[in-house]
Order: sequence, then structure tokens, then C-alpha cells
Amino acid sequence: MGVKVWKVHLDRPGMPGWSALSEAECERALRFADPLERRRWVVARSTLKQILGELCGVPAARLAFSTEGGGRPCLAPVADGPDRPGSGQGLDFNLSHSGEWALIAVAPEGRRVGVDVERISPGADILELAARMYQPEEIERVRAAGAPEFFRLWTAKEAYIKATGVGLAGLRDTRVTPAREGSAALVGSRSLDGEWPVRWLDVAPGYAAAVVTTASTPEPRTG
Repeated sequence: MGVKVWKVHLDRPGMPGWSALSEAECERALRFADPLERRRWVVARSTLKQILGELCGVPAARLAFSTEGGGRPCLAPVADGPDRPGSGQGLDFNLSHSGEWALIAVAPEGRRVGVDVERISPGADILELAARMYQPEEIERVRAAGAPEFFRLWTAKEAYIKATGVGLAGLRDTRVTPAREGSAALVGSRSLDGEWPVRWLDVAPGYAAAVVTTASTPEPRTG
């Protein structure tokens, strides 16, 4: 399979899916003070587990998550679960949610994927944020196009650092450059070798979103 992305409306009617969650996940959900944010988190988490469960051939409630060395989430081995080729146990995945929308991206074994969705906030002080976090040429693009461009670039950067696992500390070094086609773009970091295509996604009016896939985890430069 190639990289797949699911768009999830977190405010859809129906049960939010508590049955797919572990005891620890239920306890985490109950710590949300805002009932709406709690419900949205439960829908996003349970939908992620349902999608991964179908791909892995494992009931959603039996799936558990672990973390890699840098804190990046991954699937934990399932006791007595299928480990045959094609069982899905080597899948890479990423989840992002903002407001009433979530995106879930899944990549086959041997690839890494990052996805990000952000609700555009016209009232944010985008120029101040861009001055602290963006490259000079990106700041000029934000100055010319305003909040939509700021959040479009932000989602590309977030998707990239989530795919590579470099973390938020690498956001400042990450740069989005227009590709030759004009409508696409490339994203890379001064601390990692290589640039990767960005695919921007149409989620809903007032939202920006992007997905980035890498063939493998880029190796940090040593000199």
C-alpha cells in the first residue's frame, strides 16, 4: 500500500468510541476539563486505533502504543498478534487534530509519515511568530500573503519534523521552498540531509493541512 490519509470530523454525531481505548487512555481522556475537547480527543484516538486495527488484523482495543527514542509514537507489539508479512505490524502512522478536524496518515513499512492540520487564526500575531521561527524568505511570503500562508508553511514544517522525528527543537532550521512546478513544495532542514515533497491537503474552509513522507529516517549531518 502507499501512504493513505483519513480525514475525520471530530464533531460527528454518534458514540465517541470509548470501547477502543485502554484504561490508561480513558483516564487521560477524563483529565480534559472541557467536555468538547475530551470528546474530540476520544474520537480522534479511537478512530486511529480502529484504522490501525483493520490494517493490522487486530481488534482496536488490543492495540497499544509505544514510543521511539525521540518520543515519536509507534505501534507496540501485540501479544499473540499476527507477525506474518503484510500483517501491518511495521506500519508507520501519525495523527494530528485541530478544532473539529483530525487527520490520520499511515505509511507502509520502510517509510515515515508526518501530518499536520491547523485551524487558521487570523488574530494571531503571525509576523512576530514568523520572525522567531521562520527563514527570511518564508517571512517575506507571510508578509505578502498573511495568515493563510503562515499556517500553510507551519503545517508543512510540522509534518516534516513529525515524519523525521527531529522534534519541535528542529522547527527553526526547517525550510519550505517552492518546487519547480509552482504548486508543490519541498521541505528540509539544515541538520538533516535531503528535501522531501510537501502535499497540502484540503480539509475544510479555515484550516490548513499538509502531509510529508520520507523513505526512511534521514541521518543527521555530522559535519
